[in-house]
Amino acid sequence: MNYKHALCIGLVSIGITASISAQEADAALGKYIPPEKDAVIEIFKCGDKYCGKTICIKDNAYPEKDKDKGVPGTPYLDHNNEDPKLRTRPNLGMQFISGFNYEGEGLYKNGKIYNPRDGKTYCGKFTVLEGGQKLDLKGTLCSITWIGKTNTWTRLSGVNLDDARWDCVDKKKK
Repeated sequence: MNYKHALCIGLVSIGITASISAQEADAALGKYIPPEKDAVIEIFKCGDKYCGKTICIKDNAYPEKDKDKGVPGTPYLDHNNEDPKLRTRPNLGMQFISGFNYEGEGLYKNGKIYNPRDGKTYCGKFTVLEGGQKLDLKGTLCSITWIGKTNTWTRLSGVNLDDARWDCVDKKKK
């Protein structure tokens, strides 16, 4: 075997390996529902990182009992945000997961997770489970990473997003 032939085989092997790694890394891409079953989250690529946003919210309106948080009947806003300028942005369509790197073996790390329920940003990681059917998402205090909370999200299936209770970014208003 000559040098050029060996080089070609090596480059092809590297290309195949890179393609398999990219497919493995993209296993997290898609739509998920958290344990509360009150939202749909989409994991997507943002450059060479992985991010997430809320694309549907179930019963997306302040109830009468939450008058102190928002106007009853209007969509939820980011009212707990530490930045007063962001308190009027809607939760629907909000990117709240950002900057995750794929580390291999289904693990994504070094990203940030914003929680609109408390207005705080956490460090985090997530792991693809069951061939991409679940994501194990862990948010931690950035200064003390062993203090945190883990949620398991399930890939979206069997949920009727046409139901009137669901408000989605791409849903036509009737």
